[in-house]
Amino acid sequence: MKKYMWLLLVVLFIIGGCGINNDQEKNVSPLEMNAEDLPDVPALQDEFTREFIQSTEPVREGFYPFLSKSKSFTMDFPEEMVVNYKFHNIGPNNRSETITFSHIDRGEEVFLNFSLDYYKGEPIEENVEDRISKSHGEDLEFKKIKTENDTTLSVADYKFNEQLYNIAGFSWNEIGNIDISISLRCNDILDSEDCQKQIINHKEKVIELLKTINIVTIEEE
Repeated sequence: MKKYMWLLLVVLFIIGGCGINNDQEKNVSPLEMNAEDLPDVPALQDEFTREFIQSTEPVREGFYPFLSKSKSFTMDFPEEMVVNYKFHNIGPNNRSETITFSHIDRGEEVFLNFSLDYYKGEPIEENVEDRISKSHGEDLEFKKIKTENDTTLSVADYKFNEQLYNIAGFSWNEIGNIDISISLRCNDILDSEDCQKQIINHKEKVIELLKTINIVTIEEE
C-alpha cells in the first residue's frame, strides 16, 4: 500500500511541476526569449518592437499587449507592424513620448503609418482640437468614439489625394493625452474605386485599434 502511495505522490509532483513550468513560460517577457522561440510575426521578430510587447499570448487574434516605454499607455499592437526606433523619443521624467509604427512591407494594398505623441497632464479639449487641425492644415471635425476603457477618443479624417487618406485625433483622460496621426496610402496597383473600398475597410480596423488605447500610470518596480 505504501508503495502505491509513494507512486501517487511522485505522479502528482511531476504533474504539478509541469503546470508551474507552463505558467512560467506564459509569464516570460518576449524580450527575455530567443527570436527563434517566438511567433513568426514582425512585432515579435523585430528586436526593438519586442521591448514594448508584454507577452507572447495575443490579447485577440493578430494583436499583442503593448506598453509604452514611459509606462504611460497600453494598447493592442498589430502583429504585422513594427515600431520605428529612429523616431522613438522619451521626454524628461517620462512626461512625453513619441512612437511611430507601420507595416514593414510597403507592398501592402494599403500601407499604414501611425504616429502617437503622448503628453502628461490633463488637456483642454478645444485647444488640442485646434492644435491638431492647424498641424494638418485642415478644418477638422472631430467625433467622439466610445472606447473599451476610461480613456476618451476623438477622431477626424480627410482625403489628401486619390491615393492618400489621413486620420487625425487624440486620446485623453485626467492623466494625459496622445495626439494621433495616421496615414493610409493605397498601393499604386489599385485604381481609385478599389482604393476607396480598401480605405473604408482599413479605417474601421484602425478605429478598433485606437479604441484599445488606455492612458495609465504604472509605478516603476
